[in-house]
Amino acid sequence: MTEAEALEENLLHRFNVGDLLHRSACRHPEAAALRFERQDVTYRDLDALAARMGQALRRAGLGPGDVVAVLGLNSPEFVALWFGASAIGAALLPLNALLRGPELVQAIGRARARALMVDASLWPLMAGDAASLSAVELCWFLGPDAPLPPGFRRLEEVLASEPPEWPAVAVPSDAMATLLFTSGTEAQPKGVVSTHLNWHAALLSAVADLEIGRRQRPLLALPLFHVAGLYVLLATLATGATGVLLRRIEPRALLRAIQEEGVTYLVLPATAYLGLLALPDLDPRDFTRLQHGIVFQYLPGSAMARLGQLAPQVEWVGYWGQSELTPLGASTRGQEVFSRRARPDPIGAAHLPLELQVVDADGRPAARGEVGELVARGPAVMAGYFQDPARTAEAFRGGWHHTGDLAAQDPDGFLYFVDRVKDIIKTGGENVSSQEVEEVMARHPAVGQVSVIGVPDAYWVEAVVAVVVRSEAGERVEAGELLAHCRRELAAFKVPKRIYFAEALPKSPAGKVLKRELQALYGGAS
Repeated sequence: MTEAEALEENLLHRFNVGDLLHRSACRHPEAAALRFERQDVTYRDLDALAARMGQALRRAGLGPGDVVAVLGLNSPEFVALWFGASAIGAALLPLNALLRGPELVQAIGRARARALMVDASLWPLMAGDAASLSAVELCWFLGPDAPLPPGFRRLEEVLASEPPEWPAVAVPSDAMATLLFTSGTEAQPKGVVSTHLNWHAALLSAVADLEIGRRQRPLLALPLFHVAGLYVLLATLATGATGVLLRRIEPRALLRAIQEEGVTYLVLPATAYLGLLALPDLDPRDFTRLQHGIVFQYLPGSAMARLGQLAPQVEWVGYWGQSELTPLGASTRGQEVFSRRARPDPIGAAHLPLELQVVDADGRPAARGEVGELVARGPAVMAGYFQDPARTAEAFRGGWHHTGDLAAQDPDGFLYFVDRVKDIIKTGGENVSSQEVEEVMARHPAVGQVSVIGVPDAYWVEAVVAVVVRSEAGERVEAGELLAHCRRELAAFKVPKRIYFAEALPKSPAGKVLKRELQALYGGAS
């Protein structure tokens, strides 16, 4: 088969993330794809922007298997980069804008990213580490009025000479489409590899389970460096809907978008809803056009009830998912999010492309009502962890993806989230490895022992808390000094909200710190 014939064969049968935007542009060229900062971006214009980005990457020699990193707030350019990179077979590495320079540079280096796009507003995060970017061949800068960093080219200038025609490149459907580094129990973040076919499975669920479609007007406020943000974006543009794109989640901006932009569909973490509910001047009339509200991460019952009172016409849905499942899992149906609240966290039934099962310690199906680990299989399960066969094999043992989360099923098969097998803290929508925080704190000479736990919090849902046993050299150290040490090395969301000092840490006979005892001791402290 010649190269031309192979390309024709690929284009005939493949699933590619980039094709989704292009085909929506063919169907609805003049319709608004995005509503951004009170301006409409049509499907025709967004498609042309993505095509120019793909052409520029291809001209620079990038293609299938390469990685394109982006550090930016939500913007049409961020959106277009994913679809343009996908069209030529390059994978998107969205960098978490809450990280610090060394963490960002480490992620770029681990992925061997050949291209990088940086939003001028976030450049200060990595400006001090710019020398470490020398291995990146192609650096684009988004911000026409900001000073241009050395080694970067302005995005507008790069794209001005590129044609708006969609690039034709053979890309296997099982090629990597995204690479997202996510914190787990280990200090070293894991790189979740999701393929184009994984995203196809996610799209099926978005349409079938969440009813995202052209008649909806979703709010695209979730950061696009999160898998959930990419998920809602993909569903919006693939179905030809108009997404109201916000640069970041901020309570006043959320309310304005709901009031003024005709938003019908919300997908937000619990902390965002809590921030919205904290606004003093909420009025049920502001929410009359809303039809759907997805809540991921546990939201306290009182807050959930308040949402139901503000917008009783909305179908409120509780959602559990994982990056490794692109980011599917389970969700409630109808008003189950209210009627099933006798248990801590109702998460409902498996999404369309997934099979979920609760298993015991031996991997056998658990009895109804018995707590066990939640495992999954189906086409939404990631390809694996980036260049990490050992952790991939551990996650995929027995032919199932092991989520590391504990759950139970009631007699009807309805799922309830119980706890985490993995020692992970979910704070403000972000995953924090307690081990990573412990390792950073342990490097301070005043720290003899330290244990980091998650405790219930009214705003963060779970707050990062450290319990420290002072070393002999640190008997006078105070919390402020340790917090300053953490801020120098960790992203802000990873820094403990509180530090307590103890004479000793409770331990098992085997020497393992008993974190449940610490949570019982400090979980109710303010």
